Amino acid sequence: MLYSDEQYKLFREELDGASIGTVWSAMRADNFDRNTLSYEEKKNYFFDLIHHLMAEGRVRLGKHGKFLEGDIEELVTHYKTVFPKTEEEWKTKNEDIWFYEEECPGGLVWIHEDGYQDWT
Repeated sequence: MLYSDEQYKLFREELDGASIGTVWSAMRADNFDRNTLSYEEKKNYFFDLIHHLMAEGRVRLGKHGKFLEGDIEELVTHYKTVFPKTEEEWKTKNEDIWFYEEECPGGLVWIHEDGYQDWT
C-alpha cells in the first residue's frame, strides 16, 4: 500500500461519500507532503486508495444503478486499462468530465454500516 495507516484513515474519513471525481481531485502532491506528483504517481495513489476502500467493503463500483461484476482485482485492472494513459490524453478527454462519460467503467457507491448505498 502506498499510504501509511494514518494517511489512509484520513483519506477514508475525509472522502467518505465523495464522488470518484472528487477522490481523483484529492490526489494532490500537498496531500502527500510532496512538492510534485506526476500523473502516473497520481494514478497509482488513486487506484491504490480505490482498491483498499473496496477491500474494506466501504465502496463498490457501479454504473446506471447496477454494481459492476467481478472481483476487486478484475475491476481495478479494468478501470486502469481504460483510464487515460497520459496527462495529455486526460486533458483531451476534458479531465474530470471523463468520469461521467460512457467509456468510464463506473463511479463509487459508498456502502454505509447501516446498509445504505450512496451512489455518487
